[in-house]
Amino acid sequence: MAEELEVDLDELIETFSMKDGQGVSRTFHVERRLHPIGIYLEASENLEFGYKFAVHGELNCNQPELLAKLMEKVRKGIRERHVKAGVFPNGQAYNSVINDRLKGLIKHDETSEGTPLVIIDGKPFSWEEVGKMLMSYEGFQIKIEMYDMTDDLD
Repeated sequence: MAEELEVDLDELIETFSMKDGQGVSRTFHVERRLHPIGIYLEASENLEFGYKFAVHGELNCNQPELLAKLMEKVRKGIRERHVKAGVFPNGQAYNSVINDRLKGLIKHDETSEGTPLVIIDGKPFSWEEVGKMLMSYEGFQIKIEMYDMTDDLD
């Protein structure tokens, strides 16, 4: 496709590692896809349900700069945690929302009939688990917005 679109492909790294906000090293695989409308770079954590980030650039963009943009997006995305795990005195485990915000990625859940998995902090949560986390906010207003993988979330 590069020849058809008259695009020169620069050498890019295939993997990179970064530490998250808790000091855990996370490794990402970089995939590049060419489309008639531009170049798409995606960084996927080397886990079944890990973090995933993407950026998009024009066909004639500076590809090393696009990669740097992707790596910066990963750095920002893994810096902040959104879920805290805990254990009640009776031994029951729970998850709670940190700082009244959740950011994640919606994925298909093969074990569920029609409800998604939500990948938050690089971990999968069922729709039911997300609902339980939100129950501590009963009576609050909620605003849910969807963004493309290549959009920046601040």
